[in-house]
Amino acid sequence: MKLKEMKDWQKNKLLFSVIAILVIAGIFLSFTCTSLYQDKAAEDGYWYDALEVPEDLAHDVDELGADATRVTVGTYIENLKEINLKACNFRVVFLVWFRWEGDPELDMMNNFRVYKGFMNKMEPVKELHDGDLNYQLVRCDVTITKNYWTIRFPLESHQLRIYIESDYMINDVVFVPDIKDSGLNQNLGISGFDVIRTATGSYAIRYENAHGDPEVPKDGVLITSEHVTAMEINRTDTGLYVKCFIALVGTLTWVLITLFICTYHHVDPLAMIPAALFGTVANIMVGANLLPDALQMGLLEFVNLWGVMMILMCAIVIININRIRKKYEDREFSQQYGRILFYIILGLTLAGNFLLPFCAYMLV
Repeated sequence: MKLKEMKDWQKNKLLFSVIAILVIAGIFLSFTCTSLYQDKAAEDGYWYDALEVPEDLAHDVDELGADATRVTVGTYIENLKEINLKACNFRVVFLVWFRWEGDPELDMMNNFRVYKGFMNKMEPVKELHDGDLNYQLVRCDVTITKNYWTIRFPLESHQLRIYIESDYMINDVVFVPDIKDSGLNQNLGISGFDVIRTATGSYAIRYENAHGDPEVPKDGVLITSEHVTAMEINRTDTGLYVKCFIALVGTLTWVLITLFICTYHHVDPLAMIPAALFGTVANIMVGANLLPDALQMGLLEFVNLWGVMMILMCAIVIININRIRKKYEDREFSQQYGRILFYIILGLTLAGNFLLPFCAYMLV
């Protein structure tokens, strides 16, 4: 049966169904794919911004730190022990060294802290004072709090940062990054992730609270120098993604089969849909159990919502096929109607399940 041979009510019903499905699916994919891609693209800007002194502090740092001791700081990441998305932290072992000329009493190894970090263990490795040259090397085992971005989970990348902050104010000590010698262990292994880039840089932070220190004037400026080590990691493969959505793939396959059966074999399989829908909704708990309670709306939800949408579309089409058969007693048109919408929904299912992860995953 061709379109021009159809009756008016048949054309209207078919065209309305096709347009409604394409519009709803198009709006959903446009919004979700754009959100995922923008989050992925924003990683570059965030990477470089965190490796430089903020613009609003740059002038104060230059002015107040003009006569400060320049301390060269470098880091070498030996091991990344743990990445815990659920607990919002990561544990890292690294070497940090301080090199400066001048006062040997500065003792930088005992006058620094790791921002948002808990020092599990710290051990001095080497200390040298030779004339004006001073050098201190320390090994640190630190657990650092990290608010992970989970919008693209489980195909996400993460930027891990170690901020070494001086206990001295900016007028006493200014950190200079040792970019040449800083680095990481080439045999560093992170389960499920690959390191895609590393960098070091200078940073600074202004404190608005003097913590009740009587030596600080009320209008005093509290700025400390920081050395930042950044490392970006990316999911190695799609293993976790498959684990999160393998049940959804089975559910979608089953629902598409029911629509196919309804179209070509004149069977009403509508009773099979509720179980499939329940399985899809329950599927999200697999990934949600791996993430913090404050879950960001992202790829995990988008793929599941896409699956729910395809299931509901199949259910509505099955209802319409049954209605056409019973009310109009038109088996030929009901089969044509079901066949066209079956292939449209099949194509949309494949397209959505390709575009969503493609827009989220960082290809390197």
